[in-house]
Amino acid sequence: MVELKEKFKRMCDKSMIRKRYMHLIEEYLKENPSISEYMAPSLDARQDVVVVEVPKLGKEVAVKAIKEWGKPKSQITHLIVCTTSGVDML
Repeated sequence: MVELKEKFKRMCDKSMIRKRYMHLIEEYLKENPSISEYMAPSLDARQDVVVVEVPKLGKEVAVKAIKEWGKPKSQITHLIVCTTSGVDML
């Protein structure tokens, strides 16, 4: 699967993203020690957090944006959502 590895490398290089961050509390780090270990597999644990927390964050931001907009929610005609957090979000 060398060609697939090369494709992923090109995608990462072209994204211009050099580092990603995730804010976690001490309690979660203690329950999931692999999260903070260098090169340890932690994608499943991170996705478990994202699946729960991203919708909460989305709601909080949407409520704030609608309040700042100052018009009734009934006037909203479109909702566009974009995430790179994972397929679980959709």
